[in-house]
Amino acid sequence: MKKFFTTLAAAAAISMALTACEEKDNGGNSGTETARAVAGTYNGTFEMSVMGNSQGSSDIGCTISAASGNTVDIVLDEVQGMGNMTIILKADGATVTETDDGYSVSGNIDTVSGETSITGSVSGIITKDKSSVSLTFEFKPGAMPMSITGIFTCPASGTDEN
Repeated sequence: MKKFFTTLAAAAAISMALTACEEKDNGGNSGTETARAVAGTYNGTFEMSVMGNSQGSSDIGCTISAASGNTVDIVLDEVQGMGNMTIILKADGATVTETDDGYSVSGNIDTVSGETSITGSVSGIITKDKSSVSLTFEFKPGAMPMSITGIFTCPASGTDEN
């Protein structure tokens, strides 16, 4: 009888260990799947303003690449703004969070465009079907005393990255 209980206890311990290692399917994405879900190349409009005053808009592309875990790298194509200033915005390691309606993205901009250091932040929403992207870039080139606000919107679907 003692041998029976020992065998039963060993079987229970093995069963619990195997169950604890199973991946649960809770319908949600893992971090990497969340980053991959928003990855793609999007074409849209980038509108810039300083202190609420429009600085014009450009039709440009935005590439979002899955980095690691639940992070993405965001690169906005080169844009002309405020006279002859050329700006390329990058946000490496932006965090992606799944929401009811899509994906929330937020991160920091700390890059160099040409010889100009650019710092700031990016935040926005991408719908689950990628039919709408809205990213707000708040940034300062060099020692500029005020921030530039740039809003990238894409009403058309992005293309999946493979």
